Amino acid sequence: MSSNYKKDCYDNNPYVKVHYSHGLREMGATLEFVHYDKDLIIEFYRKGVASIRIEGNLYDINEGDIILLNPDELHVSERKDSCYMEKIVLHISEGLLGQFGADRLVFYEKIARKAKGKGNLIPSDVAKKLGITKKLNECLELARENTPESDVLLSCKTVELLAKISSLIENADDIIAEALSNKTVNKIIDYINRHYTENVTLDSLAERFHFSKYYISHLFKDVVRISVGDYLIARRLYVCNNLIRGGRSVKEAAFTVGFTNYSNFFRLYKKHFKITPQQFKEQIKTEA
Repeated sequence: MSSNYKKDCYDNNPYVKVHYSHGLREMGATLEFVHYDKDLIIEFYRKGVASIRIEGNLYDINEGDIILLNPDELHVSERKDSCYMEKIVLHISEGLLGQFGADRLVFYEKIARKAKGKGNLIPSDVAKKLGITKKLNECLELARENTPESDVLLSCKTVELLAKISSLIENADDIIAEALSNKTVNKIIDYINRHYTENVTLDSLAERFHFSKYYISHLFKDVVRISVGDYLIARRLYVCNNLIRGGRSVKEAAFTVGFTNYSNFFRLYKKHFKITPQQFKEQIKTEA
């Protein structure tokens, strides 16, 4: 990241974290790595242009566009050239609606459980017309105030925002922009997401999709930006964390998602998350 590009973090609200990034994003700066988030993410590009790969599908982002990210969508941001950028990002926890006594399935789940890599971009004209842009700007201002009153209002404003977007998801075919995608890679990703607990290999994929394993390997990495093996590991680790959050023991969660060797799982987990699974389990207890 360029030294001219800064990120202001407003994390006072336990359910809604607001981050404001701004400055010159240089072409030579380090690109983000392929990853996923445990929260629902809404990104508003106030200034500048960019692109993002979500589950292998490529979205070109123009000024004023909005990107939606499911908690378990693997993604990586990309840039074509240097430009000045302003971006508002909301990290929304699934516990947000609980404080209102509402069923979180009403708004949160409708967005968070949409098909992976599809319906991720809301064009600027649609976002502005529906008042989504205005609400995101208001969320940033409330987060900056950092008072007990603004904290409550931020939660309320975010619920309004989710209501707007969830109704938009129902009409996604008419309004939300399509991504540039590769049908073969999409089929492979869909297969891995449904069979990640099994012994998925390049050989088994080659046999199933009738391509050479070398072709699949190069095509997948070119489109998704990581190898088939790394994608499979990331998917297993994400589901593993969800199981641990749900009360499973670390070892039980690891074997449930398809790891057959605990030592190998432990090494991969620590490499991916920079903490041990036991430390993650302690974090969950602290947050609770």
